Amino acid sequence: MANMDFFNPVRILSGEGCFRNFKDFVAFGSRCAIVCGKTSAKKCGALADAEAALRAAGIDYMIFDRIEPNPMLATVYEGGRLARVFGAEFVLAIGGGSPLDAGKAVAAFAANPDLAPEEIYTAPRKPALPILAVNTTAGTGSEVTPYSILTVPSLENKKSFAGDDLYAKIAFCDPTYTLSLPRSFTMSTAVDALSHAVEGYFMKKANAVSDALAEKAIVLLQTGIRAIVAGDLSLKTRETLLYGSTLAGMVISRTGTGFVHSTGYMLTYNHGTPHGWANAYFLPDFVACMAKAAPERAETIYKLCGVADSAELAALLGSCDEMPLDLKLSDELCVRYAEKTIGAKNVANAVYTVGYDELLAILRKRVGA
Repeated sequence: MANMDFFNPVRILSGEGCFRNFKDFVAFGSRCAIVCGKTSAKKCGALADAEAALRAAGIDYMIFDRIEPNPMLATVYEGGRLARVFGAEFVLAIGGGSPLDAGKAVAAFAANPDLAPEEIYTAPRKPALPILAVNTTAGTGSEVTPYSILTVPSLENKKSFAGDDLYAKIAFCDPTYTLSLPRSFTMSTAVDALSHAVEGYFMKKANAVSDALAEKAIVLLQTGIRAIVAGDLSLKTRETLLYGSTLAGMVISRTGTGFVHSTGYMLTYNHGTPHGWANAYFLPDFVACMAKAAPERAETIYKLCGVADSAELAALLGSCDEMPLDLKLSDELCVRYAEKTIGAKNVANAVYTVGYDELLAILRKRVGA
């Protein structure tokens, strides 16, 4: 079997009650650092379930609930310090992509007291503390990836670090935790997940396993997106999106992402555009660009999404009235963002390498004033 390299060691538990009923926490230690945001883990009930389960298991725990959207490097560094002072032996991350990515970083800094914040990207390090991930959104797939993506103000951008030690030991995927998410947020995270599957399909590292996962994920996610547009936010829709998102996360755990993400980061960092929402601007043009090198794959993507071409894909992603794709930027900003993102490794890792002029044209087309 040619072109095969796939590794994903995460144990996935899914279904209603999969986390609430889990009891074997002592396998990971006797002291736990819970990492979450201020409100989301509480609102969906996952934090209360975590505290009850840990108390029942006789596990001492601390709560670090300072994680902001698009978590800051300084925040997770402090979380790692506090977890280390507490003597945490494992980390329980609860939330969407931001808390899960943050939990990985907290686990890494807790195990590496001598690392300065930005050294996490360059210096050798000891393995992170064991990580358990409780997913409360259906978008990032962080529960099954080895990446921690953080905001670094000195770079005016996000930056990731990775390692096999950042894979969660267990990912808990209970769709009931996503029931409280509003429609706009649900749509944004669904588009993020779709972006993972589609981008991964065109990466040079794609193989038979990642392709199979991507194809299944795309079918689930486009089905879920159409349900959101129709106003159907039932548990069935939530399940469809969550499982599609997890499969898409498994795709990018091996392939990485394309220029949709590196360009979208500009909108998120500089304009506060939610991550999936930012991706929605650029995903249709990404597929159109990749068609220049892999036309058959592009046609497969369109078919799986239930559209004829990139224009219909753009119409689908822009059809939720609570997520209007109406951002308008000056030409100066379009030029700046194209210059900042064209050298990203995401661009070079795809089967077709988009050029600067092409990327600038896409920015002008989608977000130009």
